[in-house]
Amino acid sequence: MKRIAYFSPSATRGVDWRRVRKDRGFTIVELLIVIVVIAILAAITVVAYNGIQARGRDSARKNDLVFIKKALELYYIDNGRYPSVSCASGCKINGAWVSTSDGSWSNLAAVLVPKYISKLPSDPQASTATNPALGGGYNYDYYNDLAPLCGKSSGQSYILTYRLENEPQKYEISGNCSSGSQPTDYGPSSEYASTK
Repeated sequence: MKRIAYFSPSATRGVDWRRVRKDRGFTIVELLIVIVVIAILAAITVVAYNGIQARGRDSARKNDLVFIKKALELYYIDNGRYPSVSCASGCKINGAWVSTSDGSWSNLAAVLVPKYISKLPSDPQASTATNPALGGGYNYDYYNDLAPLCGKSSGQSYILTYRLENEPQKYEISGNCSSGSQPTDYGPSSEYASTK
């Protein structure tokens, strides 16, 4: 036998309906707690996203440096020296350096592209409105050896500087640099020096 449920008006006698309606809503404190929790979760998400972006740019910088170093080594094989380029005007470092921060990077590109590299990469955040990597900016800088390093003759060494966002800065020397003028550790940037 099937039972049928029905609403009995007598079951709701004595209920204060005005009070029931008031108890159904959220209090201001409950709403504030929900808003604060949502804000905390949003802040965590933004911070995590920014960290992921910085790691991605650092990875791109490392890959760029590998390609630039390969192009420089190919140039060396063909010419018996590294490219000797300079900054003619508006230099943010000095005439011996080319940088993505002052537009002189195109001087290095003119020597390497297209024979040794299809396109000379720039830092993911490169801007002529910022400092060179030597000054704490996110740019690439190339030093040709107008003043030779490590006791080597002209054209036998170079320095590349760059700056990482999410990792400690690095200082690397490839080749023998046991004598002569040593490459400088420029502090706010990472350096890669190569000598033959």
